[in-house]
Amino acid sequence: MKGKLDDSASKSLHRAFIRTSKMHRKVCQHRFQELGLTEGQPKVLDYLHHHNGCSQKDLAKHCHIQPATATSLLSHLERSGLIYREANQEDRRITNVFLTETGFEAQKQVKQTFCEIDECCFVGFTKEEREEVLGYLNRMYENLKRRES
Repeated sequence: MKGKLDDSASKSLHRAFIRTSKMHRKVCQHRFQELGLTEGQPKVLDYLHHHNGCSQKDLAKHCHIQPATATSLLSHLERSGLIYREANQEDRRITNVFLTETGFEAQKQVKQTFCEIDECCFVGFTKEEREEVLGYLNRMYENLKRRES
């Protein structure tokens, strides 16, 4: 059938995604453990770097985590001195989240780590091949996203 992958090709794509995803996650977890960060915390630090002072609710939504998970992650980050939370001045029901100076430094290490892992993933790739891979992955994501809607 035109436009459809045969069964062996689709399984092969599935296996490639799973294998690559697991290895990427393993490398990331190891590197972030060395920085004293647990799973989920790097993406929270990265989001706060770009949205410092956002609401706890928005942070959970944009990091694709449940509110209870966000509360737990933020409590740990707060105890570690990487963030602080304040009640919103206009609506006391809202809690805003901010990076501390230590949090900004940790986020720089997170960014550096992601860049190093990206470089490791792309060893032996030309600039054009890197762009193609990212383009293909983004197109696949959009295809799947459209199917979900």
